[in-house]
Amino acid sequence: MKISKQLNKLKNLNVEAEKCSTREEAKKILNKAIKAQSKINK
Repeated sequence: MKISKQLNKLKNLNVEAEKCSTREEAKKILNKAIKAQSKINK
């Protein structure tokens, strides 16, 4: 998978994180960010 695609996902997740209001939403966003970051580091 292209690194640029994962970087765009991380940017979008950052925007979502700023808008989230519950702990559960934050956990989901963090899990998605960790997954995207791991794909970049491969």
